[in-house]
This record gives sequence, C-alpha cells and structure tokens, in this order.
Amino acid sequence: PAQPAGMSAWNSPRWWGPEEIRRVLQFTDLIEPVSLALQQASAGEIASDLIVMFPGARPVDGDVYVKTGCQPGGPMHIVKVSPWFAANAAADRPQGGFIAVLDSRTGYLLGLLDDQHYLSDIRTAAAGALAARVLAPGQVESATVLGAGTQAQLQALALFSERPFRVLRIWARDRSKAAGLAKRLEPQLPGVAIKVEPDLQAAVRAADVLLTTTAAREPLVRADWLHPGMHITAVGADDPTKAELDGSVLRAGSVFVDSIAAASQNGDVHRAVRCKQYTTDELAGELGDVLAGRRPGRSSEAQITIAKFVGIGAQDLVTAEVCVRRLQGSVRS
Repeated sequence: PAQPAGMSAWNSPRWWGPEEIRRVLQFTDLIEPVSLALQQASAGEIASDLIVMFPGARPVDGDVYVKTGCQPGGPMHIVKVSPWFAANAAADRPQGGFIAVLDSRTGYLLGLLDDQHYLSDIRTAAAGALAARVLAPGQVESATVLGAGTQAQLQALALFSERPFRVLRIWARDRSKAAGLAKRLEPQLPGVAIKVEPDLQAAVRAADVLLTTTAAREPLVRADWLHPGMHITAVGADDPTKAELDGSVLRAGSVFVDSIAAASQNGDVHRAVRCKQYTTDELAGELGDVLAGRRPGRSSEAQITIAKFVGIGAQDLVTAEVCVRRLQGSVRS
C-alpha cells in the first residue's frame, strides 16, 4: 500500500484512542485485507514474530502477547502489545493494548493505535469469516459457539456473513453469560433461533459449524462428538497453556492454521504435539495457501475441516494500515 498521507517520519507521533478507532473500522472492513495478508504471510512476503509473557503469579491470571509485522519495502511496520487479564474480564473492563506504527524508511514512531484489544478482536473475526468462506459446508443450518465473550459474539457474526444459518446454540460454563450473549446477538441476527444449550456434548453434536472461543486450558471437544461434513473454527487457545480441541479431534479432521510455526508453539496443535497425539506433518496447511489457491480447502461434503488460529503479526500489520488510512480520511473530511 502507498505511504499514508501526512505520516512523515519527521512528524510528531500521533495517538488515536479506542472510540476513534471503533468509529472508522468494523470486522467486515478487514475481511479482504486479512485475506491478502494471510496469503502474503504464507508466501513468505510478510514476516511475523510472537513473544508470550505471563506477568501474573499464575498463567491463568493474564498474558501479554507481543507481535510484530513487517513487509520488506512496505511503508510501515508494527509492534503490537496485546494483554488479556482475568481481572479485567471478571470486572467487565476492556483489555488494554496498543499497536505501535513505525516508519519503514527510518524506524521512527509514526503513531500509537490505543485500541484496547479492539483491533485484535475484529481482525480475528475477519479470519473467521475467511475460514467459513473456504472451509465450511456450502449450506449451514445450525451453528454452535462455545464461550460467551467478545470473540464468541464476533465469530458468530463472521460466520453468518459468509454462511447464513438458521439456528445458533451457545454453550458457556456460566449460563448467565451465555444468556447475555444470546440477548446481544438477537438484534444482530434477525430470524435466527438463538438457544442457550447447557449440555456441551449436545451443543457440539448439533453443529454444522462449531466456533470455539474459550480460554480453556484443558480440551473441551472430543472426536466422538463430531460428524461428517462438520467445520470447526477454533480461536480461543492462543498460547502454550491453552487448548480447546483434544488431539483426537485434530486427527479426525483436516487442520488448517494461520501459521504452522505459530501453531506448533501455541494452542491446540502445540499441546497435541507435546502429548504425542499429533505431528505438524499431519497439518493440511496454512489458510493463506488455501485462499491463494495454492492448496485445496474443503474437498468433499463429508470432510471434517478445522481452522485453528493463533493470530499472527501479518494480520495486525494490514489492520494497522487500513485503520490509519480510515482515521486520516475521517480527520480530512
């Protein structure tokens, strides 16, 4: 992309707050840019790195992700700091976080996107929409989401944008939170029957598409609950301590990841490999290669497909580029 107007390395760095960012960008604005970013990352054209820190007394207290994204010859590169702390979730406070945008000619700081995790949330939703586009069954009658937080809401909307469904089941450990999510989704999914399902196994078995968005540290989903033709998009397990899918689930399906390197070090794939239930050689490939036509996605109606996302800096780079352009356009107008 072209150098953003007015962002010279000699200017004072800009700061944009969460309300400004929310006004100019939704997950639907990022679907095609994230598609291109995943394709470029899988082709080796964008470099991404990840560091995970656990500042609390225990890993369950909170984590901080530091992600980088750099495209040689591009106008900017980014460093993202993305925290998630249990205390914030319990108090229903926004998680913190920001993206530092730097000039790729000089390394100078151009601006800070103080998004409070919002950009991470919507670029993950965009990836979920892309997974549905190339991996989900052509017709989806029933979807299930595990979890009741922000990502559960966004993944349901992302799936619906590509595969409109008629029934949505919500399972969460806290049924009151599941009911709260159902209430929030009702006006966003008109005509969809939304049900809170107290039984985890029943919720999984009923799904044509399963969305997992929890912070589980022990697998929730088992292979004997799956059925032919099902698709799973799994986004909750994104560090070395978390897992939502049992190793038998990975072996039952064709598993596509955002990054083989990142998946081997984090989440469900990492755990299954460590427990000797799976090997990275069994992965079907990266979603970017499917989107680019370099690898096949869903190849039969009976195939079980799984999209396992950890999140990579290439997504954050393109998200920052789109966001800065939108913010500058809103200022000029």
